[in-house]
Amino acid sequence: MIYILCFGNPYIESDSLALQVADHFQHHPIKDVEFVKCIAPDEVFNYVDKDFYILDVVQGIKEVTMIDDIDVLANEPKATAHDFDLGFFLRMMKEMGRLKKVRIIGIPMGKKVEGLKEKIVELIS
Repeated sequence: MIYILCFGNPYIESDSLALQVADHFQHHPIKDVEFVKCIAPDEVFNYVDKDFYILDVVQGIKEVTMIDDIDVLANEPKATAHDFDLGFFLRMMKEMGRLKKVRIIGIPMGKKVEGLKEKIVELIS
C-alpha cells in the first residue's frame, strides 16, 4: 500500500487544496493507494516505516512537482510557534534520524483538483 499524506488547513482556502485532492481520491480510489488527510505535521510519524508521499501546496511553483530533497524547502526564521510548518518539521525529523527519505508532491496554489489529478497519479505510478 502507498500512502499519500495530504497536508493543509481546511479553514484557509489557499492551503486546503491537498485536502480537496484527498477528498476526490477517497471518492475515486486508486488500487493500493490511500489518500490520508493530515492537519498536523507530526502525523508523518505514523508512516515513517511505510511507503508514503506527502502532498502539499507549494508557493511559487507553476506545475505539480516532485521534491525529494527537503533542504530545498524554504527555511525562513521562525517567530512564533505557528510558524513551525511542515518543511521545518521534516528537516527536524531528518536531523533526528527519523526520516530516511522524503517524496513531496508539490501542488501550485490557486489550481483546481481537476487540473492536478492526472499529474499526481503519474508521479506515484
